[in-house]
Amino acid sequence: MADAGPAAADDPAAFLTTRAEVTMEERHLTQLQRMYGGMGLALVGALVEETAARPLRWATAQFVGSPRYGERLDLVAEVLAAGRRTSQVRVTGTVAGRVVLTGLGAAAEANPEIPGGTLPVMPAFPPPEDCEPVRLRFPPSTPPGFFGLVEIRQPAGAAEPRLRFWMRFGGRPATRPAMLALVADSVPTMVMGALGNPGSGSSLDNTIRVGSAPDSEWVLVDGIPDQAADGYGHGSVRLWSPDGSLAGVGSQTAALWFYRKG
Repeated sequence: MADAGPAAADDPAAFLTTRAEVTMEERHLTQLQRMYGGMGLALVGALVEETAARPLRWATAQFVGSPRYGERLDLVAEVLAAGRRTSQVRVTGTVAGRVVLTGLGAAAEANPEIPGGTLPVMPAFPPPEDCEPVRLRFPPSTPPGFFGLVEIRQPAGAAEPRLRFWMRFGGRPATRPAMLALVADSVPTMVMGALGNPGSGSSLDNTIRVGSAPDSEWVLVDGIPDQAADGYGHGSVRLWSPDGSLAGVGSQTAALWFYRKG
């Protein structure tokens, strides 16, 4: 970080540590009853903001394990550097002493001297009120996990694969940084769908870069699946507010798999 600089020895923010714990419930999980990757990144982002006491700008999480239903995830966030505007934070998550995720993030105050602007343009897409709810296709008897919390909408008759869609959480602005991390975890399904396969993937990493958008309950997920190779896939998503603001950009690499039958 160019403007962060080394942490000052007399700056108490440089030595802050935040601890949290989360017991895995259905809302935290995938259909396979393991922690949803976007949920892990959302927890990392929330802890980065809490520990730095500054707005989140970027966060990434690498998954080396997967908490299951009922397990307690213990999280520790440490400020590694605190500059005039920017703090850099490391987050470690463990289950029973075993590391399951590591995260890094940056939280920073605004710099009013630098002009703002968005280079890409929001794609033409019907607003959510003109779209129909999407019924996700899970195998029979499979619990919805995290997807029980969200509503997804697409235009009637939209062609598969589903690369653009609206998503919202009941009663919560989807454009907040922690919520964006949840919305952005769409790449594995997009990659599999783009190849004509019913399936998804297990996250190796998730990254979110926070843009600028007003609070909104809806976010347009604009998917860019890049590649599948050797059983792994990667790509990115642009996340748009209904007013055309770029709320954020997510990227991901995942181990791909087919939906199980039955």
